[in-house]
Amino acid sequence: MKTTAKHFPGFHYSASELLKYITVAKDFTLMLSSGEFIKFTPIDDSLFEDWLIANNVQNIRKEEGWIIE
Repeated sequence: MKTTAKHFPGFHYSASELLKYITVAKDFTLMLSSGEFIKFTPIDDSLFEDWLIANNVQNIRKEEGWIIE
């Protein structure tokens, strides 16, 4: 699968609909451009995160001021 593909297999939204994400373990919480939040647990979390990064979806944990404890 091409990581910059518009859709990820098994995921019902296109990359262009996503703004930000955060992941805990293998569970992703994603913010859509509509402002809605959704949850998704991919079979391959690493591949899904690579797809998000390749499509410039912002990782909330990397925002300035985010505190990781």
